[in-house]
Amino acid sequence: MIRKEAMGRGSMVRNSLGMITGRAASMALGFLFWLLAARLFPADKVGLTAGVVSAMMLCTQLALLGIGSAFIAYFPRHQQKPAALVDTAVSIVVIASLVAGALFLVTAKFSFHELRVVGGSALYVVMFLSMCVLGTLNILLDQVSIAIGRGGQVLTRNVVFGGVTVVLLLVLHTIAHDASSLALFSLWIGGGVGACALGASQLWRSLDGYRYRPRLEHGLRAPLVRVGLPNHLLTLTERAPGLILPILVTELLSPTQNAYWYAVWMMAWVVYIIPISMGMALFAEASHRPESLARAVRSGVGTSLLFGVASAGAIAVLADPLLGLLGARYADAGATPLRILLIAFVPLTLVQVYFASCRATGKLTEAIVTGTVSGVVAVGAAAAAARSGGLAGMAWTWVATQWVTGLWALVRLRSLSRLHAEVDPEATRAVEPAALAVSAG
Repeated sequence: MIRKEAMGRGSMVRNSLGMITGRAASMALGFLFWLLAARLFPADKVGLTAGVVSAMMLCTQLALLGIGSAFIAYFPRHQQKPAALVDTAVSIVVIASLVAGALFLVTAKFSFHELRVVGGSALYVVMFLSMCVLGTLNILLDQVSIAIGRGGQVLTRNVVFGGVTVVLLLVLHTIAHDASSLALFSLWIGGGVGACALGASQLWRSLDGYRYRPRLEHGLRAPLVRVGLPNHLLTLTERAPGLILPILVTELLSPTQNAYWYAVWMMAWVVYIIPISMGMALFAEASHRPESLARAVRSGVGTSLLFGVASAGAIAVLADPLLGLLGARYADAGATPLRILLIAFVPLTLVQVYFASCRATGKLTEAIVTGTVSGVVAVGAAAAAARSGGLAGMAWTWVATQWVTGLWALVRLRSLSRLHAEVDPEATRAVEPAALAVSAG
């Protein structure tokens, strides 16, 4: 049974603030980790580690299967006896993360050159699979915390995760100034173990002494996947390309070039998160008041452009000194690609509004197809441009693909806005918890 004091703190505003501040802390500490790594260790080791981390994060995204969002949807009817639901959700993502991690290891061993190192060492294999499990569990725990009304737990776990990795990085530097990618990646294991251990303690306190027991409850495993997977597929089309690109840079160019690219992408992501957050808010608004879709779209686009243009402009002007914090070579190699990537902010705004509108009007399949085509073309074009155009060439092809997708989104938005009067409010509310949680994850 969920404890009353946990639910008492679970207002929507506090829950949302917990998730938002948790994500902000994760981004800030993540940036600090890579900034320090770039200053303290060789770029080729940092770049290779970033490629491995991107691969791990891709596996965690694949392994989630939308289970966290489905958990939020199902929790109200199981809150008196939540153990079976929690056990089943955890068991599903653990199995899925091991499968996803194993598939990547096989691919890396036989298809990659630089990242083959991950599958060539038994210790690296164990660490990679462990981090896939820990990373997936940490995201699931975020969504479980939201479901039980304890959004503040998201912040504390993410601070522990990021804080431990930063502290371990500094300790490693005192031991070895030329650490391997394996040593750098192992620091993430420490952060993951710390965050998940804290998560287990939080569940024990919030769910009246809950302890995990491996099981796949017959009446829960299929419904969890069935509810969560459709919206998760759309989220994958948004997240996967950005995680695949560092792998491609590592393999097609070099680990050193990926160190520069990873820094550039993190800074561009600071701006990209604006339309993504706006899209989540728009979907919530349209789900509650479908008749206001057209007005919400106009308001969302305007707000996103207002804040985004200012942020993108500031980062573009300060690109050299910002990247210079990581080192002169990072600024020399990354300033131009960063300024190019920032141009994608405008079409990304249109795309995120379009995806939110598709969710609100029941056009999820259309959005998934659009996102899949856009992602495949963007990654394929960037890979084709990598050898001849370098990081700048990849950035230009990425931006061009986003603009084409953005124009398509603009055309479709006109049609979708006309459907607001035909939307069944109950239908959209039924998928709201799942879609929002997947987007947040």
